[in-house]
Amino acid sequence: MTEYLVKIGFWLRAYDSITVEANSDVEAIEAAKSAAKAAMGSGSQPEHIETDERREGIIAYIDRITADGKEQVIEAVPFDDDRIQPPPAG
Repeated sequence: MTEYLVKIGFWLRAYDSITVEANSDVEAIEAAKSAAKAAMGSGSQPEHIETDERREGIIAYIDRITADGKEQVIEAVPFDDDRIQPPPAG
């Protein structure tokens, strides 16, 4: 029997908190958007990651294990319909 390595990818919901100062609710919303963009671009660990709600899974690749190493069988195989993002147009 042949052995295969299957790599899956999925989204996890993560939460973080930021503090902003503003003179009005409207200003607070704009400051929050700016701070959120900076936080999203950060490589720091978020406060909380929900590991029980895995979403939008894909099989990144399947490789066949051989005596000489690995051989690619296929990549980017959808296997569920739990989509967060809409499918690409096309």
